[in-house]
Order: sequence, then C-alpha cells, then structure tokens
Amino acid sequence: MPPESPERQLGALGTPGSHPEELRGCLGTLPLAVLDGNVDDLLEGFLAPGPVTTRHHAGECLARAEGWLFGSIPLDETDGLIHATETAYRQLFARLHGENTPHLWRVWHYVPAINAIDTATGLERYRLFNLGRANAFEWANQGPAQSAPAACALGSPRDTTGRVIYLAADTPAERIENPRQVSAWDYPERYGPKSPLFARAALARGKRHDWLFISGTASIVGHETRHQGDVVTQTRETIANLEAVLQEANGKRRPSESQFAWDNGSLLRVYLRHPEHLPLVRDQIDHWLDSRARRVYLQADICRTDLLVEIEATLRQTRSGAEAARDAWPEL
Repeated sequence: MPPESPERQLGALGTPGSHPEELRGCLGTLPLAVLDGNVDDLLEGFLAPGPVTTRHHAGECLARAEGWLFGSIPLDETDGLIHATETAYRQLFARLHGENTPHLWRVWHYVPAINAIDTATGLERYRLFNLGRANAFEWANQGPAQSAPAACALGSPRDTTGRVIYLAADTPAERIENPRQVSAWDYPERYGPKSPLFARAALARGKRHDWLFISGTASIVGHETRHQGDVVTQTRETIANLEAVLQEANGKRRPSESQFAWDNGSLLRVYLRHPEHLPLVRDQIDHWLDSRARRVYLQADICRTDLLVEIEATLRQTRSGAEAARDAWPEL
C-alpha cells in the first residue's frame, strides 16, 4: 500500500487480516478460507486518480472518486434470496445513476450455500440468485449483451452474509466473449429459469492502466461441463478458456498498445471446491503461468456442483507502455 496515498484508496477485495487497519475506501471482505498464496497478494486494491469520499449505511459501503465508484452491498435474505439479490442490484443500479458512473466494469458475488436446494421452491440457490439478478436487470432496462459486466459468483459458508462487490466508472468497458463457449445469457433453460448475466471478460481503459477483468472461468465448453470428477483435466480446460479469452481481448488492442500477459500486472484467484485438490491444481497452474503472475488459492463452492475449480483474473497494462509494477494498490 502506498503510504503517501491513503486518501486515494477507492476500494479493495481481501481476506480477513489482509488489509490495513485504516482503509479510506471500501473493503470487500472475501468470506473464504485461504489455501495458499503470498500474503502480499491477498489484497487487490484500486487507487483512484483523485481524492475518495466514503459512506457507510446499513451494511453498505460506497466509495466515490471523480469518475469512479466502488461499493459493497450485503444480501439481506430476510425475504429470501431472490428478493435479496434483486434488492441489492436495484440499489447498485441506483448508485450507478446517482453518482454518474453508469458503466459497471466488474462484480464479485459471494453467496452462502450457493449449491443448496431451497426447500420452498425446490431450486438450487444459485438459480434463485440468477432470478433475482435478472429481475433487477429487467427493472433497470439493462440488456445483457450491452451491459453485463465481468463477474463471478462463488459459494461461501452458510453462516456468512452474502455480498455484491462492484467497480464502476463513467466510461464503458468493452465486453469480451469466449469463442469456445456460449454467452452465459444464452444458456438453455436446463440451467435454470433465468440465465446468468455476465460477460466472459471486460476490457476497460483507465487513466494510468488498461484493465482486463476475466470473469470466473471453469471447465465449460459450449455450455456444458467437461471432465466431470477429474480436477486435473478440469484445470487444463479452464486454462484453455482463460487463454482463449486473453487472445480475444488482445485482438481488440490497438497497434500502439501493449498486449495483456500473465506477468507482474496480473492477479489470479483460484477457487477450489475441495481443499485436498490444492497440490494437483497448483502443479498445473505453476506449469502454465509465468512465475511473475500473482496467484491466490481459496476454498469455495462453485456455481455448478460438477465443477471442481474456477479461476478469475485481473490483468493490467500501463498506458505509458512501461511494465506494470507488482503492486497491491495500482492506480486506475
């Protein structure tokens, strides 16, 4: 953390104990167990170009700088998960409009017991979450192909409070899809009454860095899970999907712009359903990744019960063309 810039700390994602005691912006705490990772990589912060103002109310945190917004909204399940998700997203859309930062770049969701079956509806809780999110998108007149952000949805322990954590800006991000996969919003009905609403990645241009936010990515080809029960081949398929998204994004780069790469400017979160799979997955990733790429391994349930591993990534390149620094608080 740059000690000279606490007034510009917009927001961060981190595990308990990974963040400074005094944080000017909002902290999105990941309610997950850390399996492996360098302590310096457990926090992913975003530094605004100018001063940040922060407010807290009823569990919500909202941090604003000129042109930027970072927020964390709890899922209040008093009236069920569908209502909780729709309410949180309506609140999110209202904040985007009210702060003049209408473009959603990245969203992180943590949903307690995401694979559990709801006794009242007979539906998996992830499908209820998708219903609530879709209701809010429809309410806000947000078409998924135009406005779906990069996103992930992971399962947290039952005794935690769900969270919607987001980063938005006054400039749009370009949505990136994966040629190996069906767009999530076009999934067939077998995956639930409403499809997930997220882009495979978002390519965004900030003041100091260009950003590539890659959504939670797993062993899915087309719309189907591949390699059920085999965590090694699922990891390899996931890597193939990450590389396909990276190639698509780099194809959008201008000739004068640097290509995104797995280097100092990248951070990957690897979510494992079963902690005992850590050595197998880590071996595959170490074999694939540039040693400079930051990585953290966390235990989490994944949106489909037949998926054993999910990986999300944030990559950045400096606008100046210089190599991105290994920094927990890079400037947007």
